[in-house]
Amino acid sequence: MNNDFVIRIKRRFLTFIKTRCSFFLKRQNRSPYINPEVAEVAMSSLAAMSQVPEKFSATEIKNFYENIIAKLPCIIVWKDRNLKYVFCNEITALDYLKLSSPSEIIGKTDFELGFNFEAAQYVRQVDEQIVTTGKPALDVEITFEMDDGRIVHLSTNRMPLFDSANEIIGIIGVSVDISVQKEAERREAELQKLEKDQQRAILQEKEKLITLAHKVAHDISSPLSALSMMVQLCNELPENKRTVIKRAMESILDIANNLLSTYRNEKPNAGLDSEPRQPVLISDLISQLLSEKKAQYSNLTVRMEADIPPDAQFAFAHLQASQFRRSFSNLINNSVDALAGSDRGQVTVRLDSDVNYVMVTIHDNGQGMPGDLVDKIMQRHPFTEGKHHGHGLGLQQVWDTLDQNQGTIGVHSIPGQGTTIQLTFPRISAPDWCVQTLALSPSSMVVILDDEESIHGAWDTRFAPYLQSCSKLTVHHFKQGQAVLDFLCKLTSLEKNRVIFLSDYELLGQNKNGLQIIEESGIKDTIMVTSYYANFSIKEKAIRLGIKILPKQMASIIDISITV
Repeated sequence: MNNDFVIRIKRRFLTFIKTRCSFFLKRQNRSPYINPEVAEVAMSSLAAMSQVPEKFSATEIKNFYENIIAKLPCIIVWKDRNLKYVFCNEITALDYLKLSSPSEIIGKTDFELGFNFEAAQYVRQVDEQIVTTGKPALDVEITFEMDDGRIVHLSTNRMPLFDSANEIIGIIGVSVDISVQKEAERREAELQKLEKDQQRAILQEKEKLITLAHKVAHDISSPLSALSMMVQLCNELPENKRTVIKRAMESILDIANNLLSTYRNEKPNAGLDSEPRQPVLISDLISQLLSEKKAQYSNLTVRMEADIPPDAQFAFAHLQASQFRRSFSNLINNSVDALAGSDRGQVTVRLDSDVNYVMVTIHDNGQGMPGDLVDKIMQRHPFTEGKHHGHGLGLQQVWDTLDQNQGTIGVHSIPGQGTTIQLTFPRISAPDWCVQTLALSPSSMVVILDDEESIHGAWDTRFAPYLQSCSKLTVHHFKQGQAVLDFLCKLTSLEKNRVIFLSDYELLGQNKNGLQIIEESGIKDTIMVTSYYANFSIKEKAIRLGIKILPKQMASIIDISITV
């Protein structure tokens, strides 16, 4: 055998011993089987032997093993060519094989020690291959099941030992106990399996929720469609009541759609993320929702009122409209629950605004909350105080809405006196489509189209003072769209330039809506006065046609000015 090859094997093997011993000495500063001074001498000697291994014979290496390496803190064994043990160090004999001394191993084979038969047979096959080929077996992992039931995992390097004539005289093995590492890997595998099982269970539960969401959405949409058609046929209902019903139906449909979008998406708050933010007229939304809540709680002796000062009437915020409505609705529900059947219960919603912010304050004179529950709200800890079937989802929805819309919350409560909750959002300028002032000239001809008699009466009340002071100012009322077109068609160009056309959008029982009538009229100064100003398609078309919009609920408070 080539002498350089033997030298390379010796150098590689001795370097390996040096590295492994360094590893063990770092892991256990003081081994019960090794003196630190002896270990230092051994390490220095190994360093020298690894640098010039050709200067040491097999006999010298054996002597070195018996006197120094026997004390090193790793598993070291030596077999002769017949694969019988010639040597092992103290840790191998005492810790792993449970022998009385290292000398007890001499002359024995793997089948005569404490290994199970399969492990002994595997080691024998590895060693026979080394003796036959003269090639080492490096980084071999072996698992031993001892007779006493112990499971030992070793990472071993086994190399042929040559004499001065380069003949194989035996095998040297150095091993590291990796049982702790294997146990950690086993536990990690179990944890990963457990996590996968949990994830699988979560996915299965999510699939159930998706199925339920689809069923709820389907079960809701069908009766809502039928209800929507019936509302269209109820001409005897005043528009304000039809509006309340339609708003309620829209809210129910929004909830169903939000449920669907949430469980179609992997991300949390998917339903929130999917709804675009838009300018929201806060005063109108408050009026709408309070109307719905009054109808919802009509069987209770609860007074609900809005307090909206003039300077806050046209305050806008950039919000997800349906999410804000749900949050507002949940908070009012909580206020009503806090009244606990009181016959003097009252819920007041006040809107305030300044240049930068809009503040919605909900106050009730209910039972109030102790300080620890107020702290839970402010720290976002869910609770269901006083609700036997609650899940804390109402407040969670409020917190999510605040996060998505740059809002903040403040809570003040006194037990026995009531609770005040304030939501604050950044204020934005009123959008261009929104009319905040109705500007007339002394000779304006105001044309009003609405299919509801009460609206005409409300406009007469608003215009009465101006009709008295401006003799040329006139107001003309129409309930039918075609009648308006016929009237306008007879006007001269100069007269048409004096027209201020105020038209409703929804015209029950007519083949055209207000937008179509305005478009056909050709009048330049037009304002659509409608309860459906927030409807995206209606608003988009009005903006495209250059038509201004006045929320119908604001008709009673909009500022009217006469300019020459």
